[in-house]
Order: sequence, then structure tokens, then C-alpha cells
Amino acid sequence: MSGTDARPQGVGNPSPGAYRRARRAFGRWRRSLADPNNLAVKLDQQRAQLDRQSTQIAELKSSVAALGKRLHPVEYASKHREVEHGGMAIQIGIVEERLGKIEEGLRGAELVADDAERAEARSLVEAVRREHEQVRVRMQVIAQYEERLRRLEDAVVKLYDGDVRHPF
Repeated sequence: MSGTDARPQGVGNPSPGAYRRARRAFGRWRRSLADPNNLAVKLDQQRAQLDRQSTQIAELKSSVAALGKRLHPVEYASKHREVEHGGMAIQIGIVEERLGKIEEGLRGAELVADDAERAEARSLVEAVRREHEQVRVRMQVIAQYEERLRRLEDAVVKLYDGDVRHPF
């Protein structure tokens, strides 16, 4: 006999390891009779999953709120850009129209003038052409800026594409 085990060991007696295995198997069998579908374990698993999901949802809510705060300046800048672009488009259209009239007048008319008047007219035409070129350069800069904003807006839309929580 061992000092810790009260059961006698002998020829017909099982070893302590076999006895423990049999008791565990009997305990599992008894628990399966009490809860045949193991509902208590499944319920605990569902509760744990629900807890994980609730923490994930809370994290996502805070993330969405932070992104919303970050998007407000972008929306403001976009609206401001649209207003500025509209005003500049009107101004550029007016300048283009005026320059077009001046160029048509200079092409279609024969000017009778002395050398001083011709030189002054040429310098005036060159000034108009320089101004016209500066306007074109400014419009190119605006177009590049708009393209950058468009790419930024596309990136934001792709980031939230299919996400029903975001209206854009």
C-alpha cells in the first residue's frame, strides 16, 4: 500500500493512473447527461465573444469619431477651394474674352501709324501676351492643386468604400 492512496494495489487492482482516467471519463459522461449539448460551455463562449466584440465596437466608434474630427478641416478646405475656383474661373473667363477681342482686333486690322506708335502698340501687345501667359500659368497651378485634392478625396472615399457607417 502506498502512503497517500488508501486503495490496495495488487493483482486485481487498477493502477492510480488508470483509476484517475476512469473517474475523469465517468465525470465527463455524467456532465454530458446533465447538459447533453454542452450548452453551458457554448453560452460562456458566446458571452466571451460578445465581450470581445463590444470592446472592438467601442474602439471603432472612437476611431470613427477621431476620423470625423480630422475630416472637418478637409471638408472646409474643399468647400473653400470650390468657392475660390468658381470666382477665379469667372475672372479667367473675363480675361480670356478681353484678350480674345484684343487679338482679333490686332489680327484683322491694318494699322497705319508711325514707328513710335507701332513700338508702343507692340509693347502693349507684348504686355498683354505676358499677362495672358501668367494667367495660364496660374490656371495650371490651380489645376494641379485641384488634381491633388481630387486624389485625396478619392483616397478618403476608397478608405470608406462600402462602409455603411459613413455617408460618403
